[in-house]
Amino acid sequence: MSNIVKVISIALIISMLGAIVFMRGKIQIKREFVPEEITSDEIDQSLGLATEWLVNNFREKGIFVYQYNPKTEKYSRKNNMIRQLMASRLLAELSVSDVALQKLHKKNLDFIFKYWYKEKDGLGYIYYNSKSKLGAIAMALRTLVYSPFYKDYADKAEKLANTVLKLQNKDGSFEPWFIDPDYNYDKDYLLTFYSGEAILSLVELYEKTKDEKYLKAAVVSQDFYIDRYVVHLEENYYPAYVPWHTLSLNKQYKITGNEKYAEAAFVLNDELLKIQNQTGEGRKKYLGRFYDSRHPEYGSPHSASDGVYVEGLAYAYELAKLVGDLEHQVKYKKAILLGGSNLINLQFKNPEKFKYPERFIGAVKYRVGDDRIRVDTVQHAVDALRKVKEIMNNAQF
Repeated sequence: MSNIVKVISIALIISMLGAIVFMRGKIQIKREFVPEEITSDEIDQSLGLATEWLVNNFREKGIFVYQYNPKTEKYSRKNNMIRQLMASRLLAELSVSDVALQKLHKKNLDFIFKYWYKEKDGLGYIYYNSKSKLGAIAMALRTLVYSPFYKDYADKAEKLANTVLKLQNKDGSFEPWFIDPDYNYDKDYLLTFYSGEAILSLVELYEKTKDEKYLKAAVVSQDFYIDRYVVHLEENYYPAYVPWHTLSLNKQYKITGNEKYAEAAFVLNDELLKIQNQTGEGRKKYLGRFYDSRHPEYGSPHSASDGVYVEGLAYAYELAKLVGDLEHQVKYKKAILLGGSNLINLQFKNPEKFKYPERFIGAVKYRVGDDRIRVDTVQHAVDALRKVKEIMNNAQF
């Protein structure tokens, strides 16, 4: 690309008046893109395809296909409890409004609580490969909170919450394992994911039960991690914790009205935007994704990360709307539209491309040039687009 064309392209994007043609991998999905023109109908179409993939790739035994490669037509033998349970939580929420999905959701619950759930001394936990992660326990709890069958599992939800509280230290920090693995691990790295997931599970259980002990515990932990991740951002920053804490900060602001939660979310998401491609730099098809080659420690570009970052930004936008912060509304709206379009364009839509279209149509590939699908690439995209649609419809986006 010539310098002149590049400058023109950047100017068009910044002004949100340009039209960009996206070409994703070998699927060659072609779409004109102007940020203001991403519509609720377009999101509905994408969500419909993604939900169809979730149904088509729900295995007979009661869990989701974990990973599939359309090019090789092979499934991975790997599995990950947290990613499975994130999809379980989504299925639980979807089944509330779509009764047709409740049979699958109940089958999924039956599998989880038959094969992965254990109890000991009033504590409930998810046990897999001889270990038990805080993140998996939190996601199982979130699945029950969202489930239309919550009353049938209320005792298990309480026991899972007991374990989350057991793993909370007096200062509000968490321990990452209920049952430790037999290998060395980076505690701080794991907690960049698990801490926000754990706080979120406690806040959501409070919303469900109105039991103050869950909110009090969430507040103590949120304050600890505001200090660690926001006040001391330069020493501890890692993008993975931004969306999970944004979700919990959003909910705690709505409950308490304390603007420190909104301000913390803005600090985190402003930092996150530094790694979003907002200009099409490199190649136009990278527009909207989250990746910075100067920081390889943040990981490779990945649609699962893109999805959860967009979801978090949508919650941050909602906070900006609630507190009347116009500057952040404008900033986050642009990022959400770019990121949402990126997700939609990474979605498989052409059934003629590979054999067995039901295995990939509606799924979201890893990234440009990598057609692999994982359950969380779909789940995170659905959660993100559902929240984007909500703020479009309800918050004068």
